[in-house]
Amino acid sequence: MIQIILNDDQLKAVQDAAGSVELRDQRGRIVGYVSRPPSATVIAEARRRLDSEGPWYTTQQVLDHLQSLEQG
Repeated sequence: MIQIILNDDQLKAVQDAAGSVELRDQRGRIVGYVSRPPSATVIAEARRRLDSEGPWYTTQQVLDHLQSLEQG
């Protein structure tokens, strides 16, 4: 794996980002994205939600419901 060492300003930008960080070359072309791994708090909340009784809906059920709202 290739490693790139960030300078202090770049590191702060990644650490402060709420989501993904877009990486660009000197000409402004997108070369990739990076994001921070989820925190222990986020992982714990995801596990708590997975353990809940629901209700649970499929993606198709959610899309059908949203479609019905647009038509209604």
